[in-house]
Amino acid sequence: MGTADDLRLLRAYEPVARFTEGEYFYPVSVERYVSKSSLWRNEPGMSPVCTVETGRLSLDNLAEAGGGEQGLGLSLSGIENDEKLTHIPLRDRPPHLARASRLASVGLTARLVDTLNRFSLLFRGSVPGGSAAHSFLLQRDHLEPSRPIYYGRVLRDEPWIVLQYWYFYSFNNWRSAFGGVNEHEADWEQVTVYVDASAEPGPDGLPKPSWVVFSAHEETGDDLRRRWDDPDLSVVDGRHPVVFVGAGSHSGAYLPGDYLITVRPPRLRGLVDALRWSARLLAPWSAEDQRTVGIPYVDYARGDGRAIGPGQAEAWHPVVIGDDTPWVRDFRGLWGRDTRDRLGGERGPAGPRYSRDGNVRQSWADPVGWAGLAKVVPNRAAEREYAEIRTQKDRDRLAELDQEISSLRHELAVAAAGLPAAAPEVRALVGEEQKLLHLRMERTRLADDLHRTITAATVPDDPHAHLLHRRLPMAPAAGFLGRARSWWAVLSTPLILWAIGAVASPLNISGQETALGLLLMLLIFEGLVRKKFLAVVVRLLIACVAVVGLVVLYHDGRYVVTFGFFAGALLVLLVNIREAWRR
Repeated sequence: MGTADDLRLLRAYEPVARFTEGEYFYPVSVERYVSKSSLWRNEPGMSPVCTVETGRLSLDNLAEAGGGEQGLGLSLSGIENDEKLTHIPLRDRPPHLARASRLASVGLTARLVDTLNRFSLLFRGSVPGGSAAHSFLLQRDHLEPSRPIYYGRVLRDEPWIVLQYWYFYSFNNWRSAFGGVNEHEADWEQVTVYVDASAEPGPDGLPKPSWVVFSAHEETGDDLRRRWDDPDLSVVDGRHPVVFVGAGSHSGAYLPGDYLITVRPPRLRGLVDALRWSARLLAPWSAEDQRTVGIPYVDYARGDGRAIGPGQAEAWHPVVIGDDTPWVRDFRGLWGRDTRDRLGGERGPAGPRYSRDGNVRQSWADPVGWAGLAKVVPNRAAEREYAEIRTQKDRDRLAELDQEISSLRHELAVAAAGLPAAAPEVRALVGEEQKLLHLRMERTRLADDLHRTITAATVPDDPHAHLLHRRLPMAPAAGFLGRARSWWAVLSTPLILWAIGAVASPLNISGQETALGLLLMLLIFEGLVRKKFLAVVVRLLIACVAVVGLVVLYHDGRYVVTFGFFAGALLVLLVNIREAWRR
């Protein structure tokens, strides 16, 4: 197929992007961005070195400028050569976005992890202040944000036709403008549409779309994709999916709203996993608290701002790319300033084909497997065909199993006939009995599979059945309790940290008892505000028991053993009484 055919397919299903009012950055031309960028080399422990100055780069010579390593260790930047602080003029600033309280929706542990993350910005690479303003002015003056562009790729992977829509933003100002986790110069995001090439084309001669994937933070595999008939998905004219773009982050959402998400940065995954494990240990009844331990943030994907795409006031200007596009294939460097951030969140991204380490992205190399579609048949007719093949294989195997089971039972009966049950010959039949058991277990499993396959054909298919986690916007905080949570989230963490510091201080502070009392009161109030008073009290009791146990162990371990036996005896008594009461 040629570029014209690919462009026709891309145009047929191109998405509608609805942005949030207050957004600063929009999809722009990479050609213009490169022409206003310089190329920098970043060596560990050394200051960045400019290898190509601004005005000397273009898409045509970008790969050549990257050298033999195709740009590994290099980064493009449209702002790095200008360190002066810049402010966006008031007349150019977008409308202010009324933000939700991200900390009010999570527990104390998640708020403490967020505090660690913000504190870590002092020690790891981060985008300097004024970077977002520089990029905004660069976009305004040189990148033509009024002419939005996407870079479209068509991949044919039978039975799928994969349509990828790549969007380039000159900056991600999620942290500074919208209270997100990070920000970085340049941003690549995508929407991918999966079209069924094996089905009969529609009246317009075009194949039928089946699935769509939006860029989403912390979603992988099956959770990435949504079916074309999913009620969460909005579609214009039956062919153009609507993506609600996160403010600053530029992630994609299926429903408009504010999304609470918690992330585990790669370098903090061990700490976050340990905290989630402790939450599961101390409060196994509270699965919600376990999931929200991490760095909390709100992704604002309200869709109440600028709209681009078919049927909207503004149209897309597409550019077709592929594996043979030189700047896509031959430049593996970063698009945007390389801050050498150890957690990765403040570094510029690589291009659409590569990840930061120079390896090809899975979403580019295998978009079907990336979205968990390798195991999914494209349409009902194909599903029925494969189901008939599987059903016949199951029936054939069941017939074989029935024959083997009958034969083995006969052999066992003959071998044991007329012999005492304790005879060595009978005892030696244990292995054959185990074989018979395994055959019966396999038969039971196959019979259950066969029943499910036949039954599934008559049960309406749930469009969300494949999802492990259905991403939904959070309910807005309302009323007195909602406002109280917001202010408590602001004040509680520093107060609790101060109280812990005062209690643990090695100095002889006369107010340590007062600080300990204040800490207990703060923790109890935390439970009241979040409607989890009992959970907080139980955790405090567990902590007190643990502290007492450690103190006693320090003085005399025999008391700990005694205490453990007494506690075990009491627990067994309570369990036995409960069982007896139920009888």
